[in-house]
Amino acid sequence: MIIIKNKKDSINKMKELRLNYFPLDVFSVDDIPGIKAFFDNNPSDEYVMRSPNKTNANFFYVKNFEEAQEKLKFFSRDVTIDVSYRPYKDSIILVGDIKVHKGYGADIIDLTARSDSEATQRNIYENPQYNLHTTIEDNKLWDIPGFSKIMRYITEHELYDVIVEFSVYDCKIGVNKDNVVISELRTAY
Repeated sequence: MIIIKNKKDSINKMKELRLNYFPLDVFSVDDIPGIKAFFDNNPSDEYVMRSPNKTNANFFYVKNFEEAQEKLKFFSRDVTIDVSYRPYKDSIILVGDIKVHKGYGADIIDLTARSDSEATQRNIYENPQYNLHTTIEDNKLWDIPGFSKIMRYITEHELYDVIVEFSVYDCKIGVNKDNVVISELRTAY
């Protein structure tokens, strides 16, 4: 059984399970060499900085290490830095949260998701296109574009009884070059 207590646990578990995600890591705000190495090792047009300790905390988009250094003053202890998905937003098929409850009968699915290019993990609950609590046999699920891909991914990686923040793209991206990108795993927070 997977137990995730915070964002740092989530990142570590995603790496341990070798899931597909955009490059990311948590740094102490005074780990300047580590932060610089992250930018050097993960070239991108855009990065995101956010607190690993607060839900829905402020975040900043930055273009390079120098801009990131300027934003470090807004973080007290730690900062999460990841490669931004925004350059790929026109390739989105589905963005959402899903939890597959593994049971003795039919698996129960909780899904909240959107399929538009403006969908993010932060706004899917404001105006969800799909908000379902149903069994795996429900045909409505299988009619959702991208649903079969996220279910394949969950099954292959045995991500049961955990909330999976995900995106499905029409191109292969992320550290493992897959159509499914995992943003976060959650259980206890």
